[in-house]
Amino acid sequence: MYRPTSRHEWWLCVVLFTQAILTITLEIYILVEWQLWVTSTITQVPVSYMIPINLGILIFACVYEFILAVDAIHNKNNVLLFSICICNICSFVYSVMQYISVKDTTMRLFDNRYGSPTLIDTTRNLWPQIRPAEILVAVITGLGSLLVCSFVYLLHREYSWVIYKSVQGSSKTRRRYLFYEIFLVLIKLLFYFLLGFIIQYNLVYVHFKEPEYTLTMLLIPVAFIVMLLGIWAVQHERAVVVVAIIICYLGLLSYLISRIIILRGALTAGKDMMLFFASVCVMLTVAAIFCTIVCIKNFDRGFKVINRSKNGHALESYSIPGNSITEPSRSFSRPSSRPTLD
Repeated sequence: MYRPTSRHEWWLCVVLFTQAILTITLEIYILVEWQLWVTSTITQVPVSYMIPINLGILIFACVYEFILAVDAIHNKNNVLLFSICICNICSFVYSVMQYISVKDTTMRLFDNRYGSPTLIDTTRNLWPQIRPAEILVAVITGLGSLLVCSFVYLLHREYSWVIYKSVQGSSKTRRRYLFYEIFLVLIKLLFYFLLGFIIQYNLVYVHFKEPEYTLTMLLIPVAFIVMLLGIWAVQHERAVVVVAIIICYLGLLSYLISRIIILRGALTAGKDMMLFFASVCVMLTVAAIFCTIVCIKNFDRGFKVINRSKNGHALESYSIPGNSITEPSRSFSRPSSRPTLD
């Protein structure tokens, strides 16, 4: 596994790792208390799935952000770093929404605790017990967002110079390479939102009905394989494989549009959240297809050399104590004023 090589990289990873550990711990505590509070008859209503799903989505988001951060610093991808900032801010907003959703759900169930059938433990109110944990989740993700944005800004300055040396100062090459970086970000974010949509759609709307349930679940490993294959194919400039990836994304786009049409006319719990995830997936898929086509047009224009040289320049930049950026080699003279690249 790749290890950070600079102080700012270490701090970014430490912040996201700590946020993930604390969030997972608190969310598991909330989930356990929820499971102890509800009865077996709760499975008769959709709310029994919505609360665990919402908790799981936030857990996966924090873990996935940490994985993306390691990937971003390994590939010196500024676009991915900025995407992590946006994702972490979205996680904070989602944690606030989760606080409101869990409060409304638990209070409503407690107010109707004497109805039939009995859905919860009528001897205690769950909300006062889990409220501190819900508040802490929002505080942790909010503070994490501030720290992540600070360290990403510092890393952006370092990586801009690394990329500048890798493209030999060519603005045209930098623009071409930018589409490649955006492509990597889009397909990685697409996997997260697609996973969130499939879990919600399958458990709440499909609700274990075969064969749709199994076929839909198979989309998760297929999407993961397509993501890895797409990254490999673009990095190694395999045009035939990339065309196959585009066909897969066109098929995914058709599937998502059909699910949106179905959900818009359905009456189901969590409909708004499912439509949100599906709509984001559609936008990311369209953007990914466009960037993939641009990447194909830019094949055989030096991307392989840039990818190899980036890590070499990065190690060169981190060789001086204090993490200062080194002067370029004799074969490449540094301009008097470094341009803004991203």
